Order: sequence, then C-alpha cells, then structure tokens
Amino acid sequence: MIEEADALKGDREDNRERIGGQIQDIQIAAEKAVEEENWESAVHFYAKGFELRAVELALINSVQEGLSTQSDMQAIYDLVGDKLRDTFNAQVVMISQYDPKTDRIYHHYAYERGEHLQIPGWNPIDSSRSTVIKTKKPFMICGEEIIRVLEAQMMHVVPGTEVPKTWLGVPMIVGSEAIGIVSLQNLDKENAFSRSDIELLSTLTTSMSQSLENARLFNETQRLLNLLEKEMTFARQAQQSILPIENPRYPGYDIGSLIKPALAVGGDFYDFIKLDNDRIGFIIGDVSDKGLPAALFMAVTLSLLRAEYGRTMDQDKLLNNVNRLLLRMNAKMFVTILLGALNINTGKLKYSRAGHLPPIILDHQGKTIHFETQDGIPLGLTEDLRIDQQEVALPKGGTALFFSDGVLEALDASGSIFGFDRISEELRNHQTKTSQMICENLWEAVKTHSGELEHQDDFTVVVVKRE
Repeated sequence: MIEEADALKGDREDNRERIGGQIQDIQIAAEKAVEEENWESAVHFYAKGFELRAVELALINSVQEGLSTQSDMQAIYDLVGDKLRDTFNAQVVMISQYDPKTDRIYHHYAYERGEHLQIPGWNPIDSSRSTVIKTKKPFMICGEEIIRVLEAQMMHVVPGTEVPKTWLGVPMIVGSEAIGIVSLQNLDKENAFSRSDIELLSTLTTSMSQSLENARLFNETQRLLNLLEKEMTFARQAQQSILPIENPRYPGYDIGSLIKPALAVGGDFYDFIKLDNDRIGFIIGDVSDKGLPAALFMAVTLSLLRAEYGRTMDQDKLLNNVNRLLLRMNAKMFVTILLGALNINTGKLKYSRAGHLPPIILDHQGKTIHFETQDGIPLGLTEDLRIDQQEVALPKGGTALFFSDGVLEALDASGSIFGFDRISEELRNHQTKTSQMICENLWEAVKTHSGELEHQDDFTVVVVKRE
C-alpha cells in the first residue's frame, strides 16, 4: 500500500488522474493501517490525504477564479469542461442545458477521446439525464444497465461515439431549479467514479451553475438594454419627426427654437401653425411626466391641438375641446399649454395659457414689458378649465421668450433654481444675437448652472425677435 501511495503522489501532478478517487483510496489505506495499529503508515497515508485535499481545493479555487473573469456563457462552458476533462478519469465530458418548457437539452460542451464534438440543436432528454433533473441529485449507471436502457430506447448514443461502461450525471442547480446536467463517461471501466469523484464534480458544477446564471442574466440584461436602446432611438426619431423641421420665416421677424429632453424622449413640445396671411400661431406645452409615457401623451396632445386648429381658431374653445378629449383618455397625466397668435403686421400677441409659464418680453432696450397674468389650470385635470388670456405687444426691436419649467426650475448643487431673474438676464445679455443663438446660449447657461447634476426636466425654448 505504501508503494501505491507513492505512485499516487506522482500521479497527483497529472490532473488527468482522479483526485477524488485517490483521496478515497488513501482514506481506505489509512483506516486499514489504523486497524493494524501500523501508526507510521497511518500517519503517512493521512498526510498524503491532506496533500490531495489541498490539491482538490486548489482545483476548486482555480475553477472559481477562472469563472470570476468570464461573463461569456460559452467561455464558461469551455473553461469548466476542459477542467473536468483534465481532472477526472473520463473519456467523455458533456455539459448540457435543460429547458423545462420543452423538456429538451442542448449540449454546450461535448468531448470524447481528445475530440470536441458539435451536437447541433435541442435534443430530447434521455432517461438518465431526466433522472438527474427530477431528483436534483447525482445519478450513475453502469454496464448492463446502460445496455438495457439503450435497447429500450430510453437512452441514445450520439452517432459516431462509443457506448460507455460508466455514465455519471450531476445536476446544475440555481436556486431550487435544475438548469442542466454535467455528465462524465468512462468508456473502459464500470463503476469508474468514486463517491469522492461525485462530491468533487458536484462542487465544481455548483460553482459553474451560478456563474452561468450570472452570465445568462448579464446577457439577458444586455439584450434587453440593446432592445430598449433601439426602441428608444426609434421613439426619439419618431418624436423629432412630430416637431417642426425648421423655424418659420417672416419678413421683419427672427424665430428660433430648441428642445432638449431630460431622457431619450420627453413630454415637452412646441409647434408653429400658419393661421392666415397675417398671423402665425405658437404652441408650447409640457406634460407632467417624463420619458416614454410623457412622449406618448405629448404626441396625442399635439395631434389633438393640430386637429382642433382645423376646426376653430378660437383659443378658448380650442383648449376646452382638447381638455375634454384628454379627460376621456383617463391617462393620469396632465399638460400645460400656451397658445399664441402673433400678428406679423402689428406685433400684437394674443395668447391663452392653461397652467403654462407666461412669456418674457423685452423691448428694444432690454427692459421687461410687464403685463397682467391670471392663474390657469393644465389640460387633463378637470372639466372646469380656467384659462389665462392676454394680449400684449411685441415692439420693434423687442424679443419674446416662450419656455418650459425645465428652464426655470433647473437646479444647481445647492438646490437653487435657475429662476426668472436669471432667464431675463440671459435673454437681455444676448438680445443682439440671433434667436437661435439666444436659444443655444440659454441652454449653455442652464447646463453651467446645474454643473455635474443631471438635468432633471425637459428644456424647451422658443424665441421670437421683431426687427
């Protein structure tokens, strides 16, 4: 037995020898030495057993370290499959995924006598693997029993491969579910795998199972994120197509606009509508929510506004009609709206405001033109709609700014908002620039104000300059 143990020590350096089997053999030898009161041999065998246990633990750690560096599922299958191939006395190693919905398996890793096998597609599960899945415990079958299940067509040999003398399968468990089977086959010996082999295989399989589940969840998350990104890109393009392609041009006027959603898509919107030869209509709105729900509500609202403009130019009637239609949707969202009608001959601006921020108007010297305002109620909240209607003049050389609360309420690191005074100051400082440059400068000022804070709300501005 001592000579056998010495031989085992040399074999230990070759990972193709069975570590688990060696440990079991040494344990038997140590127990026998104790029974014979051969204490020197007993100590020797126990020492060898500890050494091999260390090798076993090193193998488990090496597998776990390798798994920790992998996120690709096939790379994990290959890494563990190769480790198993080099560790156990098995000419065949297979790692198979199980689908409970179809009761079929997919062989991600298959190796026999030095050759990697490619087994395409999902295949019916055989009786041995089915036993492993159902019991969630290791299962081994040998010799005549293998022949019996083959003849009963409960198990099939992959074409071009050999019939094993020993088949061992252990379950891949995640949580309480069996997600696959790791199987070893010895083509030459019956009962080729010891209890220690099974324990070691189960330990390695447990490590792989969790890593595979993590990789699967990562891949699924990436797939969903990529899908969401594609959908959001489409939604962003669709929303941009709803908004005006270019700003209108009228002699004596310069009109600019800019919208910056806080997310990929947003609930802010604006539009220009030609009312007649003398008047141009403005729409600016802000939905109560953000993201995709707000973008959908925004698209519906803007479509309703455009449709109602085809029926009436009475701003009060138009807003009440749209409000009733939005209430029927029961969308649990509301929208602030400002409708404006500018007479390009006189510069008179008539607007109706349903809960939206009033415009800021400067004269040619940059002084703020003050006008009365009243409270208003956003659309989609109540049938009892209150609208602030005013008529003001945009003088020659003057500038009018229509904006959303994403400009007014932009926060800095201390929690201070951008505010009306800062908006007026920026508008005044850049009044000599083009309307589009004023829009861009306002956006830069808001970004500077917010600093590293992500913008919390959609940013929308429309600037009208009268020359």
